[in-house]
Amino acid sequence: MLSFFIKSTIFLLYSVAITSSESHDIEQRKQMSDPTSELSNLFWFVQVTDIHISKFFAFSRAPDLKKFCLTHLTNIRPDFVIVSGDLTDAKYADTRGSKQFIEEWKLYQRTVNDCKQAYDTTWFDIKGNHDAFDVPGDFDKRNLFRKYSEQGWTHPSSYSFTHVKPYGNYTVIAMDAAPIPGPRRPFNFFGYMNKERRMKLQDLSQQAMNSSNMTLWFGHYTTSLIVDAEENNIRNLMKDAAYYLCGHLHTLNGLLTRMYTRHNTGTIELELGDWRDNRLYRVLAIDNDMLSFTDVKYGEWPVVLITNPKDALFTSSKEPTYRMKNSTYIRILVFSTAKIQSVDVHIDDKWIGLAHHVRGPLYALKWNPASYLHGLHTIKVTVQDSVNMLKTVKQDFSLDGTVTSFPFLAKMVLTNNIYNLTQCIFWMLILIYIVLLLMLRLLNNIQVMFIQGQNVITRNVGHFINIWLLRLWLVTKIKSLYWLFTLFTLYVAIGPWFIADVLEGEVGVLFVWGLYVKGTLLPGCLAYLYGIFHIVLFNIPLLLMTGYIIHYTRQMSQKHHIPRFHKLKHIYIPFLSLVIVNTLIAITEFPAAYGSKAMILGPVRTGSIFVSFVAYHLAQKHALAIPAFHKVDKD
Repeated sequence: MLSFFIKSTIFLLYSVAITSSESHDIEQRKQMSDPTSELSNLFWFVQVTDIHISKFFAFSRAPDLKKFCLTHLTNIRPDFVIVSGDLTDAKYADTRGSKQFIEEWKLYQRTVNDCKQAYDTTWFDIKGNHDAFDVPGDFDKRNLFRKYSEQGWTHPSSYSFTHVKPYGNYTVIAMDAAPIPGPRRPFNFFGYMNKERRMKLQDLSQQAMNSSNMTLWFGHYTTSLIVDAEENNIRNLMKDAAYYLCGHLHTLNGLLTRMYTRHNTGTIELELGDWRDNRLYRVLAIDNDMLSFTDVKYGEWPVVLITNPKDALFTSSKEPTYRMKNSTYIRILVFSTAKIQSVDVHIDDKWIGLAHHVRGPLYALKWNPASYLHGLHTIKVTVQDSVNMLKTVKQDFSLDGTVTSFPFLAKMVLTNNIYNLTQCIFWMLILIYIVLLLMLRLLNNIQVMFIQGQNVITRNVGHFINIWLLRLWLVTKIKSLYWLFTLFTLYVAIGPWFIADVLEGEVGVLFVWGLYVKGTLLPGCLAYLYGIFHIVLFNIPLLLMTGYIIHYTRQMSQKHHIPRFHKLKHIYIPFLSLVIVNTLIAITEFPAAYGSKAMILGPVRTGSIFVSFVAYHLAQKHALAIPAFHKVDKD
């Protein structure tokens, strides 16, 4: 009887909950109509990233941001502003050393205060990797983000906020992926999500899912550069988000100004170019629960954003895009410092008409969606203001779910797991290097591997390959050289690279697979990339150079007369060039970032110099001791 009562009670409570939820959904749908000509169910906000306020150079970054607030925010009038990391530069004038400078943080704080005085809005910021250089912990006194940022005192790490509108709730989750402790540069480029931070974000995501029309995430790092301690895939953590807004990669030195992609989870990632060099910002609008955006350069007017129909490239399965089919008006946001003269609309190169001003920045034009139900179509909007500034915006749209593809390079940069990719490349290089040396060492007659060309081209190519196979084989036939190259390469893979002050006053040890500091092991990340460059730019060139020296020495021993500068040209200059380059790297790169300990206690970089001279000595000493293979030695 008691069991029946409990089950009946649970069923009753469940039915009430479901009915209440359905009633809420119906009420929500009543409030949210399809896009019309009214300024309703629409709000917009602004994103800025990678400000890099510096005490050493480019002093216009903060003043320009203040001007931006005075001239742009007061015109655009966003509901809120988000700043996705790298608020300060935190680098010395030589750009190698790094620490948190209080002068930079105070200037950032003053700039934000001036912005809020110019236009009263809420300012949401989050840490970037530069804001975490030389920061031992979230609550350490060196974490100046906590004291001088807008959100740091209340939210020293990840947090969320809900933007409440009469027609729904919109939750934004700020993701802090800066590693803690935060080493000084350069080994603080990747984000890191530990178990504790991951659990907090899971809670924030779950809360947002239960109460919001749409969930957005923002953070500093692209997802391709965040290492997740649990799964190595941060995208699964944010799978319920419609969009993820970030920065960090700037514009890859101008190579990619539009870095966007859609992940398998359905989340669309939007990387924004930097304020530091490019003075870029982003205007985003949520119109009837559909997000649209435009990336704009500071000072360019007018700013035009088509919110309905939205761009087919950014169609998300997590948005009610079906509303476009039922809409009665094309909707366009236009911001300008001058009076708008005309908003001209074309679809598929056919003039549709002039959009009329509704209220605020909204312009609308009646349309018939039934004419565009199938396939892709192109809408073009041309805006002219009273000072003859002209702006044309074109975008594809579809009402049947047809989507367009993101640029290949942008997809490659944003969808790959760079940590796993560099890790894989590094270990493949190590394996190929060691296995090749072992195979050549075990081979008694190198001629069995020679290529026999059938024509002039293949003979020349074959001869080139045969010569270098011979030279590498000669290296492996000198036992001391074989073990020198094998063991040094293995040391790069498993041994400590250096011991140094990776935090001020805190000694850390760097391995290719991780950085150990303050009792915490941070994944290697960037070290794998450095390891790839080290193998490609030192280990392999030194191996080839040593083989060349041995082969040269054997050939010259058979000649009675050698030109005066022949050895200088073929041996000394190439070898010394390799040594000088690696010496400069050894005494400048890591020591400039972490102090002289990194050079003194740096077996990889500093050790490379000694390995070079040992390899040269052994090559000269034992070159003639290898049994002759007359045919190949005379080639």
